[in-house]
Order: sequence, then C-alpha cells, then structure tokens
Amino acid sequence: MHRLLARQLKKLGLSQDKLPSQQQWAKLLTTIEKSYEASDQDRYTLERSLTLSSEEMQVLYQKQKDTYESRLESILNAMPDVLFLLNEDIKCLEVMSGNKRILKDNISLALGKYAHEVFPEDKARLFKDAVTRALTKDNLVVVHYELDINGETHYFEGRVMPTNYVVDGQRTAVFIAIDITKRVKADVQSQIITTMFDSSREGMLILNNKLEPVSYNKAFCDLTGETPDTVESGMSALVKRLFSSSTGNRIKESMMDDGYWIGEVTGYHKSGESYPLWLSINKVRCNTADTTNYVVMLSDVSELKRSQEELEHVATHDALTNLPNRILFQDRLEQAIIRTHRNDTLGALFFLDLDRFKNINDNLGHLVGDDLLMQAAQRLKQICRSSDTLARIGGDEFTVIVEDLHETDELAFIAQKILNAFKEPFALKDYKLEISVSIGISIFPQDSEDPVEIIKHADTAMYSAKELGRNTYQFYTQELTSSAFEYFATEIALRKALENNEFFLLYQPQFNLESNELIGVEALVRWRHPDMGIVSPAAFIHIAETNGQIIDIGRWVIAEASRQCSVWKAQGMPDLTVSVNISRKQLVVPNFADDVSAILEEEGLDGCQLEFEITESSIIENKGIAYDNLNNLKAMGINMAIDDFGTGYSSLINLKQFPLTRLKIDQSFVRDVTKDPNDEAIIRATIALAKSLQLRVIAEGVETENQRKFLLMEGCDEAQGYFYSQPVEADEIIERYLHHNHIQKSVQFK
Repeated sequence: MHRLLARQLKKLGLSQDKLPSQQQWAKLLTTIEKSYEASDQDRYTLERSLTLSSEEMQVLYQKQKDTYESRLESILNAMPDVLFLLNEDIKCLEVMSGNKRILKDNISLALGKYAHEVFPEDKARLFKDAVTRALTKDNLVVVHYELDINGETHYFEGRVMPTNYVVDGQRTAVFIAIDITKRVKADVQSQIITTMFDSSREGMLILNNKLEPVSYNKAFCDLTGETPDTVESGMSALVKRLFSSSTGNRIKESMMDDGYWIGEVTGYHKSGESYPLWLSINKVRCNTADTTNYVVMLSDVSELKRSQEELEHVATHDALTNLPNRILFQDRLEQAIIRTHRNDTLGALFFLDLDRFKNINDNLGHLVGDDLLMQAAQRLKQICRSSDTLARIGGDEFTVIVEDLHETDELAFIAQKILNAFKEPFALKDYKLEISVSIGISIFPQDSEDPVEIIKHADTAMYSAKELGRNTYQFYTQELTSSAFEYFATEIALRKALENNEFFLLYQPQFNLESNELIGVEALVRWRHPDMGIVSPAAFIHIAETNGQIIDIGRWVIAEASRQCSVWKAQGMPDLTVSVNISRKQLVVPNFADDVSAILEEEGLDGCQLEFEITESSIIENKGIAYDNLNNLKAMGINMAIDDFGTGYSSLINLKQFPLTRLKIDQSFVRDVTKDPNDEAIIRATIALAKSLQLRVIAEGVETENQRKFLLMEGCDEAQGYFYSQPVEADEIIERYLHHNHIQKSVQFK
C-alpha cells in the first residue's frame, strides 16, 4: 500500500487487512487533502483509488501488499545477523536471518522458547533487562555478551528495538544479534600490537615510501637520542645519516631485491659516544592501497657484543694466565706463516717447558703450581715484543711466535733473554724456588710451512734441550727428527718385549770393602731386541717411565730376581741380598706391596733377601701411597736403599722419613774422588750423615784401587763397580763365589 495511505489509515484507526467503506474513503481523502504532507502525486493516487470498484481496490491493495512483503523478505534474507522477535516475557516468537545455517540452528534452539530455557541464567537476565528497558523507554538498547559455540568463544552485540506489534496482549521487541567476534579479536590484537609498539624496548619507526616518519615509539627516541620534534619534523637523523653513508646504496638495493635489510650500524649517545645498534628494515605493502611503508627496528647490542667478546676471549685464552690458548695460538701461527711469505722474512716458534714442574705441582700443591705458572707468564710478557704472540698451550708449556726476522742469529739472543728471565728465584708462598726452562726452536718457512710440522719440530727440539740437562735451548735439526722416530720405534717395540720374553737380568756383585766378602748383587735389566741387539737401559727405561710400561717391566724384574735367588739358594749359595731398582711409578701403585708379597710367597723367600733401591725424588708424588708402600715393604723385612744420593730433588728430611737401611753414593762423585776436592768433601759428608742416621753406605762405580782405598779410609762399608766385576749373568755369580772361597781377601776381583 502507498506509504501515505497506510499512514493515514493508521491515524484513523483502520486496519490494513480490512478495506474501508465508501464513506470512510471520503473522510480519508478529505483528511489527506487538508494535510500539508500530501503532494500532487499523492492526491492523484488517492483520487484514482477512490474511482475504483471494490474488486479493483482489492486487487490493487493485494498487489501493493505483496510488493511490500517481497521487499521486506529480500531485506531480511540479505541480513548476515540473526533477528529475534521477543515478547515481554522474552519468549522467542520469530527467528529471521539471511544466513541459512545460522537460521536453522537458532530456529531449533530458540523458536518458541523462553530465554532462561536456552541461555545461562546471567545471559537470560541480561536479555530480559534489555528488552524491558527498550519497551519502557521506547528506545534502542545495546548490550554486549559472549557465548560458547562449538567450544569456541564468540562475542556478540545485541540491538533491542521496541515494536508496536502486539501478540496475545503483550508488546514485542526485535533483538538483532550481531556476531562481532572478528572485530573484537581484531581490536584486541590491535591493542596488543599498539601496546607492544609503545612499550617495546626495541626502537620502532615506520616510514612512508619517501622515508619520512609515519609513526615511532619512545624506545626509538631513547636509543637514537632524537626528540619527538626532530622525528616529526620530516626525516629521522638516523635514517638520514644511514642512507647518506656508503652503506646506504647497499641497503636500498637489498630492500628493493629482497624486501629487507639487516645489519649493524653505529648509534650515538647524546654525549657523542658511539655504540653498536642492530638494525632491520622491512618493506610492507598495504593491501588496501597501492602504498609502501618501511618498518625500522633498532636494538642496542652493546651488552650482547660485550658478552660475545667475553665468550670469544674465554674460548681463545687461558683462564689462569690470560694468555692466548692453543686455539688462538694455532690461528696466529697460520697467519704468521702467511706473512713471512708475503714479506719475504723469517719467523720462529719457541716451545718452552718449565723444568721439573710436575714435581713442584705434585709435592707443593696445585695452588703453588698455578702461582708459578702465572709468575712465569708475567716474566715472559715483559721480555716479549708487542708483535710477538705468547701463548700457554697446556700444563707448563708455553710458546712464543716471533716474526719479521732477517737473520737466524737473532734467535739465540731471544732464547738467552728467555733463559735469563728465569734466573731469579720464584717467591711461592713459603718457598723460594729456582726454576729453569727448556726451549726448542723451529724456524719457518725454513724448517717447514705446515703449522703442525712446525709445532712438532719445536717440541722435538725442546725435548732435546731437556736431554742435554735442561735450562738450555736447542734448534730443530733433521737429526732431532731422526731421534724422535727412533724414540717412537723403540716405544712400539717395547710394548711387545715382555710378551716376546726379550728381557733378561745381569747381576753386578757387591762387596764388603774391609773383608772383600761377596755380600750381594744388584739386578740390572737388559733388553735383547731381535733387530737392535742388546739395548741399554738408558735407551728404554725413560720411555717405559713415560708410557707407564715401567710398572709391568718392574714387576717382571722383581719376580725374575726372586726366582734366581731361589735357584741360587737351591744350588748351595749363602743367602745373598739381591738389590732391585724401583721406579717411582711402581712406588705409587696402591697394591704394589701386595704384589711383592705374592712374589715372595710364590718363590719361598724371606723379605730380607731383597733390597729395593729408590731415588730421592721417588716420594715426591703421591706421598701418602708411597709411604704406605715403603712401610709395608719394610714390615716384610725388605731392605731399603737410597740410590744416587745427592743428585735428586728432595730435601734431606726424606732421609729421616724413609725406612732406610742403606745409602748409595752416586758414581758421579766417586769417579773423580782422588782428583776433585769437592767430590771428596761430598763423599765425606755423605758418609758422616749416613753414619749419624745408622745407615750402611755403599759406593757405586768403583774402578780403581785408589778409589777403593779412599772409600775404605773414610768409613764406606761396601762397594761395587768394574774394579770388582762388571755385571754378569746368573751362572757366573756362582763361579765367582766358589772362586772367592779359595783365595785370600787381598785378591782383587776383576
């Protein structure tokens, strides 16, 4: 129906479902004509309507009604939201929506039901209050609520509007439920992003395609020192400086090609002090417009770089001395070799090892040892040039890389400077120790161009310096390499010597100086190698000491000497004391005394038939285990002798602490006893000391009658040496004993 006609019908209280009478139409027309609302078109429509018959009026009315309902249905079907028609009791009278799935779900859920039957109590109360207010105030009421749908939270905006439509005497209201979940989530996300942007500790700046600031946060100003005024004035000082620098073009190219650039730039504090900034720029193209923005992010990486530098320092430097460690040393050596090629100069590697450091470290403790290493490093720093690389590569080993050399003569001067640096004693807690150093020198590229080879050559030369008596230096030569190969060949062969039964014993007789009586023998190990022949102990004992084989070899010597002692006893020989040299490695084996006890029991010997000779330095390491073994051996009746007295490391206090029975004077003092007054004085003092401690004294290396007479006159008890006999095989000991029983005491054994 025409809108004006419909409105006027309503004013007259007429129903649109029932057509008016002819009299009512006349009254309606008069009213409309008097109304200022009526236009010429309206009057024409009404006048035409009044000339129609009742049947024609009915057709026209129905047509207008169908048009109206069709339009209304089209509008409702286009609605994405849900429209509920509710009465005053919040009963759902109608459900409408353009979304068929939602419509179907809500019809089955709500149609014909009250709110409290469908929704939780709080939601039902909310809807009741909203409808009541809308009907009371005859106005729009908006409410917001959330519902769980299929396990997910959805957010809704409810719009409640009153109607004049009355059902069963109750007014009605339209409730439109609008799903605003996406909008709410977008708002939350936007708030989060905004909060992150504003509160981020990283500086953020958004630029337009002209590189002009669009937005920024406080952290950006804090990091760059710029003020809001300077940023908003047109171009950030940081951006201007960045793109005007030499890296600006590279940044632009990267942004064009890859859409981003990441790297480190320099920032400046207000004081002018520079600091590192980590900067990233990302190109962002907006979907809604053909525009491009750039997001700039800044981070102060000062602490990170400091941490990285500290980690790198820890990884490349020795924790104790703060010198370069093996990793950095090897890198520096490789670079030094490259520079010698480029500059046509020479370089040298000095390989340093502190002499007898292990004895100090084990005897005086690791704290004293660490203090020594730190002091040694400090002395070496003082004599090295700034261009040299001083490193500690492990233990007591130091290296010095020297470059830019033109003559090898310079190296001897440098080596002597290093030796001189160790002349002064080291003050270590309650001790003042004189420490020397052995140095090996390898020249590059003369000796080699391979860093590994250069290190090996210098190491070989250092061991050569050790063998020459320490506190000296040696240059690498091919002969040293040959010696090193011989060393390793000997070590490999030595590992099979016991298994192949290649060891045997010789025995050197020991005599009473006054009576010339044969009192015992010293067992001396020899090695009969199938290719090298008879190998002297000097060639393999120190190797066995180094690789630990001395423990197995030493046990074999004790067992073989004990077995031979049993054989002699069965052959009618008197009880001779057999002296066996004991390595310090054996003495610190926890079950060493138990092994010796088992050997004695197996051979049926008394402990008094054995004598163990130990050196002064044997007790330096692991004193507790060593003393326990010595006391247990003494309890078995085994005699103890100090070998090579006066040449070892330990102090005289060990003579009082060791359970000793005999002291052996080293042959180095006996050799020149009739020529060197100092040797005579040392021997006299040694004999006097031994007597005061109630120890017997035996001298080794006696080769002349004058030596024998001097020792006898000074009170030495016993002797051995080539004057009496060289080391012989076991069978000859019996012959010499039998021969000795038929001759006078004045007869000399040779």
